[in-house]
Amino acid sequence: MVLKGETRITRSKTSYTQYVTIPSWIVRDSQYPFKEGEEVEIHVDPVGRIEIRKKKEVTER
Repeated sequence: MVLKGETRITRSKTSYTQYVTIPSWIVRDSQYPFKEGEEVEIHVDPVGRIEIRKKKEVTER
């Protein structure tokens, strides 16, 4: 099952930073893979699709 919903992008009043709010019903779902404070990678393609991915862990050799 894919978690899918609609949201809005908001902008900080004091900077150009933008925020994507994830609805609580998605965050509360047991399949939701992210935790608060976790670092993620954001990919935006030329047609405007946004993908959020877990940041790959760097392992020491």
